[in-house]
Amino acid sequence: MADEGQSFLDKIFSRPRHFERERKVLEYVCHRIAEGAHLGDVVQDEYVRRNASRAEIEDMLDNPRIVEVAHEKMREDFSSGKLDPKLPPGSAR
Repeated sequence: MADEGQSFLDKIFSRPRHFERERKVLEYVCHRIAEGAHLGDVVQDEYVRRNASRAEIEDMLDNPRIVEVAHEKMREDFSSGKLDPKLPPGSAR
């Protein structure tokens, strides 16, 4: 459940080790939306329902900017080279 006063997005990007499940759900949602799915349909997917709390789903629906910002962040991470499996951990291009 979301901490009082802290958004779903804040939790994911400020403390990713503690919120691996939430990060994976958001990645899944971003992936499905990038494929052309509608947010309202994606949050009904079994994977999302099984791995996200009702409050987290409501956060995404109430503030779709959460998904947009997460998608932008992931795109930046991929294009920066930070996630290149051929590079040592912690190094970027």
